[in-house]
Amino acid sequence: MRQVKNKLTLLALTGCAIAATAACSTPSDAPIAAPSASTGAGSAASQAAGPAPSPTVSTSTRPAAPAEKPATSEKPSTGQGGQADDTDWAKVAFRALGCKRDADLPKRAEVQHVDHSDLTGDGRKDTIVAASCPTTTSTNAVRVFVFGADSSTEPLLTIGKDSYLRTADLRAKGRSLTVESEALSDDAPLCCPDLRITQSWKWTGSAFTRTAFKSTAL
Repeated sequence: MRQVKNKLTLLALTGCAIAATAACSTPSDAPIAAPSASTGAGSAASQAAGPAPSPTVSTSTRPAAPAEKPATSEKPSTGQGGQADDTDWAKVAFRALGCKRDADLPKRAEVQHVDHSDLTGDGRKDTIVAASCPTTTSTNAVRVFVFGADSSTEPLLTIGKDSYLRTADLRAKGRSLTVESEALSDDAPLCCPDLRITQSWKWTGSAFTRTAFKSTAL
């Protein structure tokens, strides 16, 4: 009987030892605890949002400077008369008229008309200028000059040397120039023109020749 009790006691101790060993060890395939709700939501939101974008730095840029025009060797542009565009015909006429210099008067002629026409037939337009010397008392005589396309110093034609013209209306056609003027006879006062003179001039290839002259009383 005592032997049976001893065996039962031994079996009980062995069972306790086995139970204690099982309680202290965790099987390798035991399930891993699920993350808390707050941790799982944060991880999911982070994955959905993706990496934070890099900040964009705004940089101001200057517009590209326009390309410089290449230097050219072209000659200055010329006006209709063949001379440079900046030709001062009032000064040119002042010299051609032989106006006297006066401290009280401008050193420029009083220009009535400046026209352009190819009177010489060389394919370039000549310049026709009607002008008078400046004055403080009364209107001086008007003269008409024709300057070639390549000159502003020596006129090809001067009209009015033999008449006291007060006005000059110009009409150019082909190689002919017609000038209609109010003029003064030898007996008329400076204030009051008493003649109408119409004259025509034509380029003959080397010079201008007067082809018509008519004077009638006003």
